[in-house]
Amino acid sequence: MGKSKSNRYNKQARDNPTGLVNKSDSEEIVMDCGVTSPYAGTVLSSETLKSFSRQLQSSSTEDRDCACHALAGLIRNNEDSCAALQEGLIKVLGPLLLDTSASVCHSTASALHTIISKGGDQSVKLAIDHDILTPLIALLKRIPSQWKPHKAPGDKIDTSTATFIETVATLNLLSESSTLAVDRMHRDNIVSMLIAYLDVNAYGLDVVSSVVQFLSTVTEDQGVTDYTEILRKEIISKFLNVKESSPLLRTLSLMILLNLNHQQLNSELGQSTQEIIDILSNSLCLDQRKAASLVMDHLPKTQDENGGDEMEEGSLASKFNDSIESAEEMISTQIKSLEILTNICCSGDDGDSDEFYEDESISDESLGNEGFQEGLVDLNPELKKAFIDARLFQLVIEKAKLPATNIIEALNQHSAGKSLVKRYEALQCMAFLCLSNIVMVFDVDDIGGSKDLFDIWCGLAVVAFQGDKSEQMLGSATASMRAIIRKLSYHKDIVNLLKLEDITLLCQRVVDCSHPQSKVNLLQILGTLGSMAAGVEPPMLEPRTSIVRGVGQILLDTACLTPDLWITAEAMDALFDVFKEDHTDTVVGEIQLVERLRTLAPNFKHRVHSQRRSLPADHLPVVMTARDNLLRFIKYKTKQRSLANR
Repeated sequence: MGKSKSNRYNKQARDNPTGLVNKSDSEEIVMDCGVTSPYAGTVLSSETLKSFSRQLQSSSTEDRDCACHALAGLIRNNEDSCAALQEGLIKVLGPLLLDTSASVCHSTASALHTIISKGGDQSVKLAIDHDILTPLIALLKRIPSQWKPHKAPGDKIDTSTATFIETVATLNLLSESSTLAVDRMHRDNIVSMLIAYLDVNAYGLDVVSSVVQFLSTVTEDQGVTDYTEILRKEIISKFLNVKESSPLLRTLSLMILLNLNHQQLNSELGQSTQEIIDILSNSLCLDQRKAASLVMDHLPKTQDENGGDEMEEGSLASKFNDSIESAEEMISTQIKSLEILTNICCSGDDGDSDEFYEDESISDESLGNEGFQEGLVDLNPELKKAFIDARLFQLVIEKAKLPATNIIEALNQHSAGKSLVKRYEALQCMAFLCLSNIVMVFDVDDIGGSKDLFDIWCGLAVVAFQGDKSEQMLGSATASMRAIIRKLSYHKDIVNLLKLEDITLLCQRVVDCSHPQSKVNLLQILGTLGSMAAGVEPPMLEPRTSIVRGVGQILLDTACLTPDLWITAEAMDALFDVFKEDHTDTVVGEIQLVERLRTLAPNFKHRVHSQRRSLPADHLPVVMTARDNLLRFIKYKTKQRSLANR
């Protein structure tokens, strides 16, 4: 399964990374424009969106500006965003980015950012299909070379600066989720152009932060470019060699350097091992749970009838917005730090699996024993020691902890608080993925010992199975559980800590799980636990026998009853591992393993033959291995039964 580095399409976009327009401002604008909100828990109607489209194309500058502001205030979720895109509003908004009115340009950029950030991957695809990149790039390219931001009255960001930040943030969202967008950025030399905006003194922290965020995304896939050396020098001189740089800028800068150096930690990176560790540990040492408590100190006490926050003017609103912005910046910094750690602990591309499509007789040896570990690296001793000394593993564990339940519940009563909770969940998810990779490259003693690691595993199980979890969250949590239990499978003392009731509960989770990747993770966990309980030597006494029986029954039922070929193969692969030793044959007979597999074999072979060319590349190895091992396993166990009956 290779490296756990975040896939572009799995990245979660921030709802409002710019901090330019808060929700209450948007709602005021909606009311000022005389637009009655149609929002009552349903998707924006086609009639409403058509009305927006007509107003956006009005000859009146005020009408166009009002429509953009109103639209930005009314897009609140994925359904609204996709409805607006399906109605063709992107094609209407695109030309307005180049409107003669600076105010319309800004309100258009804000509306586009809202639509794309709320809509997720589907909105990104639709926006790119509607060629939103062309006007966004054109807007950047028409900025005068001598342009500098200036403060508007009230110490606010001026319109041109706000437009720049919104535009770059939107390009970043598109690039995070689409390789087509990244390719376009390189083809139009956008990176080379934006390198000019890295001077904090000249352009301000808001502009520079948006540019650095964008660069950390697009440099991940550089293509054929010529900006590497100049960008490396700029990043080091302007941020990494400047003590006053914020943790976010330093972390993003390190990510850019690693991208430029193809994730290689060598002398060409421009940073020593200790400098890398210092950046990461300084970021992860920040207390994200305390930040949530500080937000609570300024949380609005009531909401208006439309679901908006009623807030006093002045200092209270300012303190609340500042606390939200501070917490979001901290979380963003820590997510990026965890992503860097995750990538440091893996390397290389996934193996080429094309041969599986051509060769139907794959041998066991050609697959290796642990396919998911092929992307792992053996960290050099200096880096490993620095990791341990900085207690990075323990810091990652801390990042997997959400704020207290009462704080989460209180935040979820407010729109801005809900967005912040989503960011905390994204941080937790990234911590789980990072944990998986760290566990696989460090020795157990380096990360606390087998007993402490088992306690962490039990804690992860509680997190994974309490309450409703998103598919991404459950997938990352179970991936961490899988990595830890595999690491512990070589420690015999852990077997004595396994409890039958816990294994029974885990078996039920497999039955209940509807997310394919999470279900596979759980099957692999059960396979490892079953193998640990079975052991390599007889006798197999209670409660080990009951554990093996319960695990075997669930794996067998899953293999025989699921329509998903990948899940079937994973369940079979786990079965072969649990019952590989002869002293498990009593349980083999009790659950009728051989008989049921023999019945399954013809249908499974047919499904492999008909589906193998359409299977994802990372599913194919385990499917082909299960196919080849199925008849061997049946034949061997049948022979052993015959010998035992003589």
